[in-house]
Amino acid sequence: MNRHLPGLMAACSGLAFLAIGVAAMPEPAYAQFGGITGMIIGNMGGRYYGGCGRHCHSRHSDDSGSDDSDSGSHRDRSDSRTASLEPPSSKVQNMLLHVVAQLNADELGAPGGEGTSKTISPLGKANSREGERDWTQKVQDILKEFHDRQAQEGRGVTTAGDVTEHAIEQSLDAAIKNAKLDTFETFLGENWSGERIRVMILDRVGADVDSLFGGNSRGYAPMQEVDKIIQRAAQQTYRRIFEVSELLAANRGSALFMQRLFQTHGGLVNDQLREATDDMIGRASSNAISKFESGLRQDSNGFALRYRAQRIVFDCLSENVERISSSETGIATAGEIKQKIEDTSKSVCVTWLDHQFGGDTRALAPQKPMPQRVVWSESGPKDDPSMYGRATDSD
Repeated sequence: MNRHLPGLMAACSGLAFLAIGVAAMPEPAYAQFGGITGMIIGNMGGRYYGGCGRHCHSRHSDDSGSDDSDSGSHRDRSDSRTASLEPPSSKVQNMLLHVVAQLNADELGAPGGEGTSKTISPLGKANSREGERDWTQKVQDILKEFHDRQAQEGRGVTTAGDVTEHAIEQSLDAAIKNAKLDTFETFLGENWSGERIRVMILDRVGADVDSLFGGNSRGYAPMQEVDKIIQRAAQQTYRRIFEVSELLAANRGSALFMQRLFQTHGGLVNDQLREATDDMIGRASSNAISKFESGLRQDSNGFALRYRAQRIVFDCLSENVERISSSETGIATAGEIKQKIEDTSKSVCVTWLDHQFGGDTRALAPQKPMPQRVVWSESGPKDDPSMYGRATDSD
């Protein structure tokens, strides 16, 4: 049986106790169990299973001290009481395994990352994710929305609409160039392909296009208004991708510091230091970034630039990891490392931020997206041609 099954059975045991208290839970506490617990309960048809099983009966019979002739009716009652506590059938167990596999696949798939072309559904069937790149179907869905609206509300209207497939495609191409979204397409290995970017834009357009049919439009909306929605959706998509890209890069920078620490000291890095290091560099980056708070709040890409500032500080600390963590006897103590991290971030890493964002902390210097593999230095980002490719409309 699958090696994860013991853990799943333990989780099922916990559901039996959860059933006792769920009726008395206040609404906020119950909401905390709306994820994996809700899915497991739903797949079980609403039943709660415990992990006691047949052992409950045998344990009870041994403790009773009665012989077989006197305990026959007692065993019958015990069997009926413990029937609901039997482990789930193999069919239900397999269903749970598929649910957990699906959740793990969704959790590990980073936005814009390589991901997988197929995932396992709760029924164990492979589902293709080609729909995530089928932007032409998104265009057809928008056109169908217009057609249906005009059929329902446009009785008596003889003016032909100018929203066509060609017009939407032209507007989409212009929006991508105006928003500079094609920049992300050139980052090799990050899979911000033109197809996926178009799907992201059209998803936003599809959610907003319904607003065009309010009032007495009678199902008619000009392409000029649709173009405005597409342009706005492209700008929003740019900010979103920029933010996600910098967030992933900041996480990479944090992991790089720990990697450099292990490369410098090997087995001298104990569990306590490893657990505390992430908090140390996080606090140091927050302190170094604080002088730019005003500029970050006013910038339209403030969230993305905050993650960029973190990644710069992390790269700065990684560059100085040997000086930060070393002592005359080998590796410094956790307290000494913490103090050196704080001092380095204030005296060295702040100058890296000044070089990147400019001297005016109220208005940051314009920034452009960079590949996630780029590592910052005192003089700015260090990249090379291997990180870039030609922008295309396919993967």
